[in-house]
Amino acid sequence: MSVRVRCTKCQTAFLAPDGPPGEPIACPKCGARHKPPAAKPEPRPAPAAVREDDDADEATSVFRPSPEARERKSSRRKLLLLGLLLLLLAGVAAALVAWPRFRKRTNDPVERVAESYLQALVDHDEEVQKRLAVVEEPPAIRGFLDPSRDRAGDRSLRGSFAPIAALHRRIEGEYSYDPAIGRFTPRNPLGPAAETLDALHEAKSDAEKSGLYDKMASGDPEDIFDAAEGLGQVFQQLAEGALAPKKILPTYKMLIEDARPPLPDAPRNLALDVAESPKTWDALLKRPFFTLKADGPFIYERAEVDAEVVDELGSPGDPPTPMRLSLARFRLEGIDTSWRVVEARRVLPRLAEPAPIPGEPPPQPDPTPPDGPRSLGDAPAPTP
Repeated sequence: MSVRVRCTKCQTAFLAPDGPPGEPIACPKCGARHKPPAAKPEPRPAPAAVREDDDADEATSVFRPSPEARERKSSRRKLLLLGLLLLLLAGVAAALVAWPRFRKRTNDPVERVAESYLQALVDHDEEVQKRLAVVEEPPAIRGFLDPSRDRAGDRSLRGSFAPIAALHRRIEGEYSYDPAIGRFTPRNPLGPAAETLDALHEAKSDAEKSGLYDKMASGDPEDIFDAAEGLGQVFQQLAEGALAPKKILPTYKMLIEDARPPLPDAPRNLALDVAESPKTWDALLKRPFFTLKADGPFIYERAEVDAEVVDELGSPGDPPTPMRLSLARFRLEGIDTSWRVVEARRVLPRLAEPAPIPGEPPPQPDPTPPDGPRSLGDAPAPTP
C-alpha cells in the first residue's frame, strides 16, 4: 500500500513505492533520502453484541447483569411508579378538599355576600357575620353548596324621600319615641287627656238625653237590651275616636296610615316595610329610620338567594336542606348600607301525598259530624 511522503528539502510531495520494510526512500526530484513512514495499524473489528439467546455463559459475561440485579432494578422501578401514583392521588384528594375555598368567585354582588356570610357561619366568624348581616339568631351550619340568586324574588323601590322626611318632621314635633314599647307618646300629654275627657263627658250627656239610664233601671228586658246596645255604640265611638291607640300611643305604622296628605306609593311601601321590621332597619341603618330627614331620591332593593346547607347538629349522613337568604340594600344621598343579609330561614320540604294503589279508590277525608267532632272515646256511628 503506497504512502504519501513530503520531502524535507524541496518540499515535494510524492508517493513512496512499495518496498521492503525499513528501506530508505529517495525523493524523485532532489534525490534526498528519507526514512519510510511507519504503517498505520488496521482498525480492529467491534465485538459482536451478545444476545439473550446466545449460548455464552451469562455468569462469566461482564456486559450483562445477573438475574438478581435485573430483579432488584425491576423492584425499584415498581416502587418508584407506586410512589408517583400515591403522590398523584394525594394531590387530587387535596385539590378536592380545598376546591370550595379556591373555586371561582361569582361576579354577582348578592351571591358574593351570601357566600361569604355562609362561610362565616361555617367558620364561626362572628365579626364577619356582623359585618355582612343583621340576623339576630344566625343558623348553625357546618357546610353549604354554592348559593344561587333567585331573580324572581328581586324587588326594587325608587322614589323621592321628601314625603317621608316631611312626615318625620311632623312626628318629631308632636311625639317622642319610647323604644321600650316601640310606640310614640305625645309630647304634650294634656292634649290627648283633655280630648279624652271631653269625649267621655259628651258620651255621658248623650246617654242621659237618650234615656239610656232610665231603660237600664226599668227592669224591662227589652229596655235593658236596648240600653246595652246603646252602651256598645258609645264605647265603639270612644274606641275609634278619643281613645283610639293612634291618638294616645301610636306605632310608626299607624302614623304612616294616618298621614295627611297620604304618602305616594313608593315612599309609602318603603315606610310600611320599615314598620313591619323596625329592629332590622335599626340594625341596617345603625339609627332609627324615622330620624332620616333627607329630601333626595332613594333606592331600596331586595334579593333572595337559595343554598343547600348541612346542619351543624345533624348526623354525618343527613342530606343537605334548602335555605333561603334575604338580602337588602338601601341608598339615600350619603347613605349606602351595601348588600346585607336581613333574614336566613330554612325551607321545609312539602310532604308528598301517597301514590294511589291501583284498583283501589282514593282515600276520602273523614267528614266532621254535624254535632261537632267526636272525642277519641266516641264510637263511630253504625253504617246503614
